[in-house]
Amino acid sequence: MNDHQDNVSHNKGSSVGSGLFSLRTFIVSLVIALIVPLLIAGVLKEEMGTNFLVYFAFILVSVYVGAMVSQASSAGLDSESDEDEDDDREQGTVKWFNSSKGFGFLTMENGDDVFVHYRAIRGRGRRFLVEGQLVRFYVTEGEKGKQAENVSIIRG
Repeated sequence: MNDHQDNVSHNKGSSVGSGLFSLRTFIVSLVIALIVPLLIAGVLKEEMGTNFLVYFAFILVSVYVGAMVSQASSAGLDSESDEDEDDDREQGTVKWFNSSKGFGFLTMENGDDVFVHYRAIRGRGRRFLVEGQLVRFYVTEGEKGKQAENVSIIRG
């Protein structure tokens, strides 16, 4: 799998499960709810009997609600980071970006190339760019020439 395919598959995975009911979250909650009562019984050295269903239901609901709240709060953080993009930054396109090495080049609207390092890309987690993407960024003068800072992807 090349870098472009890796980036495309990563982007597809990020939009899955954004609704109120997430199948993946439910399945993980179900598995945890099945295992945890057995672990509790083992630690407490107690017979589960009819209590298993009570433990199971309580843990299932708790884990599922916790996962959904966590998912909702992280979605809120993502929307906060997509602040008003109408600022004084330069606009350009990604010329190329090597996600395994973490750097590449952007092409400004005037045709100049600008070096970009993955640390200059806004966001959390694995940060990368895809060839041809529209981006906004500040240009600074580095030791070896122009360098992009505060890079964000233009969505639209």
